Amino acid sequence: MEAPGFFQSVFELAVAALILAAVLTSLRLLFRRIERHYRDAVKLYYFITSLIMITALAIAAYRYGLVDVLVGSLTAIGAMGLILGLGFVPWLSDIYSGLALMLNPHIKIGTEVEVAGKRGRIVLITLTTTRIAGDDCIIIVPNRKFRDEVVVIYGTKPPERIMRL
Repeated sequence: MEAPGFFQSVFELAVAALILAAVLTSLRLLFRRIERHYRDAVKLYYFITSLIMITALAIAAYRYGLVDVLVGSLTAIGAMGLILGLGFVPWLSDIYSGLALMLNPHIKIGTEVEVAGKRGRIVLITLTTTRIAGDDCIIIVPNRKFRDEVVVIYGTKPPERIMRL
């Protein structure tokens, strides 16, 4: 008499788990004997057992149709990661440029600059934006503009050796 589908698959799974446990136990006993003579046998044991477990999981996933679900999930996660990664590029560019601005000795609060055609004095530098006080207004400039465009820093004199060139 044949068992219904669900019980048959549970029975197959239980038998497979018992066989797997017996193989792993036998391997452990064998490697305990080998370990007495070779210290590095433990590394080989862990490698072999990992290989057996991965193979068993792959077979079970294939047998029960989990491969399609796994591949679909990994594809969706990868696509979401790509979309998020591409969405964060401008923001990360601003942060990188903000750190570079904070470390630049020529650009600090109070320096008069011209960037992207806007002129004024720097009043605040954050990781993502720089605020410039212009004529009766505050200009908020993304930090990547300091990296991508020509920046004129007023009130600084180049060193003499550069002037001679």
